[in-house]
Amino acid sequence: MKTLACCAGLVVLLAGMPAAHAADFVLVNQDPPGAGLNDLTAAAPVGGNPGKTLGEQRRLVYQFALEMYGALLNSAVPVRVQASFASLGQNSAGNNILGQAGPINSYRDFANAPLANTWYNAALANALRGAQNNPGKDDIQSQFTTDIDVGAAGQGWYYGLDGRTPKGQTNFLDVVTHEIGHGLGFTGDNATARAAADPSRIYNRYMRSAGGLDWNAMSDAQRAAARISDKLVWTGPQVTIEVPMKLQPEIALQISAPAAAAGYNPYATADFGAPASSAAFSGSVVLATYTDAGNVVHTDGCLPITNGAALAGRIALIDRGVCNFSQKTLYAQQAGAVAVIIASNKPDALAPMAAGDANVAALITIPTVLVTQALGNQLKANLQGLAAAGIGPYADRHLAAVLVDGVDGAGHAVQRVKLYAPPGFLPGSTISHFDQLTVPTALMAPSASATVIAQADLDLTPALFMDIGWTVNRGPLSLLDCATSVPISSPGGLIPGANALTNLKLCAKTSATVGDYRDCTGRYVQSRLEARLFKPAQAQSLKMCLVGSKADAQYAAWH
Repeated sequence: MKTLACCAGLVVLLAGMPAAHAADFVLVNQDPPGAGLNDLTAAAPVGGNPGKTLGEQRRLVYQFALEMYGALLNSAVPVRVQASFASLGQNSAGNNILGQAGPINSYRDFANAPLANTWYNAALANALRGAQNNPGKDDIQSQFTTDIDVGAAGQGWYYGLDGRTPKGQTNFLDVVTHEIGHGLGFTGDNATARAAADPSRIYNRYMRSAGGLDWNAMSDAQRAAARISDKLVWTGPQVTIEVPMKLQPEIALQISAPAAAAGYNPYATADFGAPASSAAFSGSVVLATYTDAGNVVHTDGCLPITNGAALAGRIALIDRGVCNFSQKTLYAQQAGAVAVIIASNKPDALAPMAAGDANVAALITIPTVLVTQALGNQLKANLQGLAAAGIGPYADRHLAAVLVDGVDGAGHAVQRVKLYAPPGFLPGSTISHFDQLTVPTALMAPSASATVIAQADLDLTPALFMDIGWTVNRGPLSLLDCATSVPISSPGGLIPGANALTNLKLCAKTSATVGDYRDCTGRYVQSRLEARLFKPAQAQSLKMCLVGSKADAQYAAWH
């Protein structure tokens, strides 16, 4: 067996593999007293999180994510996850780094390894072997930023467990679930230099240039080109099966005139203002400008627009930079624009736009989209007669987050989900994420999104875990020895059973008496039924497992 220390075909299990066993995840708190996960700052309960201090709320969210993964995945070996808080600063695009995580070690050629000469992250390698490959060692390291908890009221982390994240805040559960996913194996090697005989990561075995070569079969030069091609796809069989059932056809912004600028183009949306609609983005596009005291014309939209007469009733084109997205949109709205196109000022891939100022965002009623720097330059070079023709499905599927990659044996098109491979190489993000522009946004996209609700839907993440070798629980949930009809998870990523088990354990741990536990679980089941996340028969089966001596046993086991 070989060991590799880390920073941040269909797998067939061999005879003699360990029996299925729900995974036990262990939180290894590495913060000092009074800081991070141990912060004693008083906090009011929020969104189903009853923690009374900041540190307790953080621990409860983290434990919630670990319990979900424990219900979802099988391993006879506990998964030990190091966790801490620190100031993580910003990335090269000027955005806050919310978290970072990865396997501490990786192993190859261990007992029961499905593929020889292949690296598996520590948690997966231990699960496949049925024993620790390196006894006494932790498996995953993770850190989360303290930076966004400092600042204006209404901003920062949201520690609720209900998925109802207020605008301007970032859902901590979503980010923790995302980062642990990296530690569990959603991590590729983005280095391009590789000899044919070199060991491969299991993740890299399922990467392909769209319609072309698999990653390990490429030359160094081909890998260097593929990782910034925006056309790198995942070929794992389970993800490929689930792509059509999970991802919607991606939509694009269509520029109709002049001919030199016409085409279908990717865009990112904003978490403020009206939703982007085809009606709003149909019509003339005008560059929004203002003139400063020195008679210099600016196109960044950071002061009141002075060419409002030309802009009224039209779509404003504004450059990114200097001030936040919501301020630009508000000035355009005040000048009479019906929609805003913001052109990026960097060659990086697109990401959803955060408001930056909740008070300004509350005043905005028009939609805003962000387009690439390349498109922005093209639009500004063709302002005469510039017009958009709305939003609709891509005419060129090679621009979308789902690419057609040949046909199957029945002659049907094979759809592959893109991996994150933007034109600007980003060492901490490139390859090790799904594309940012999947619809809906994926949990394992490189930037946080308000549309992700990790406690209910992990989208294609469980399918990718299956591709790399994890056994994912898709059978019915059992509460100790009481069986329900609620599936732990299902194709497409919904996790009703994993969510139920996690919430019921939270009820037990935070209830003073078994009576309180019964009240808490009753409220949970009723809320899920009203939200139509459980079918009536499923809710009834849960209720039958939460009464009498069954509830007593659960409370005793989990409290």
